[in-house]
Amino acid sequence: MKKLAIISLLILGGLNMNAQQHEAKIDVLDLVAFKSLDVTYQYLLNEESAAGLSLYVPLSDNNNIFSHKVKFTITPFYRQYFPLGAVENIFAEAFFAVNSGTFEESINDGTGNTITSKIDYTDGAFGFAVGKAYVSPRGFVAEAFVGAGRNLFDTKGSPSFVPRIGINLGYRF
Repeated sequence: MKKLAIISLLILGGLNMNAQQHEAKIDVLDLVAFKSLDVTYQYLLNEESAAGLSLYVPLSDNNNIFSHKVKFTITPFYRQYFPLGAVENIFAEAFFAVNSGTFEESINDGTGNTITSKIDYTDGAFGFAVGKAYVSPRGFVAEAFVGAGRNLFDTKGSPSFVPRIGINLGYRF
């Protein structure tokens, strides 16, 4: 009976330690401003670090403010949180964004005609972001972040810089 009580306490203690280590979030800034869906899954490694993955897909065919039609962006990231007293949950993030899309190039042929060509690209950007997260006692998550990455492979048609800006809302479970 004593062994059963000890094993039960260890299992319950282990379940409690593993509680609230996952986050699922949606970027409301991209949804409203750019008609795009950006969803994020994040796994908390410990109380100071996390790893995650974001997936960005446009919901319309409009060019964004950078004149590129993005097909998708997959962004794995690592975050380090800094407990700074009253200003908790400040984080720094390193990411690698695999981005793909189409760049439309218009060229004047010299006779007054404009020729438009489309260039499909896929590239990878390494970058950094900083932000602030808020987590309620019941698991509601709100965060804002800003950063940028630079595409590394100089693929024809790919943008030089990839923005990482967002306002995420979600839930920790």
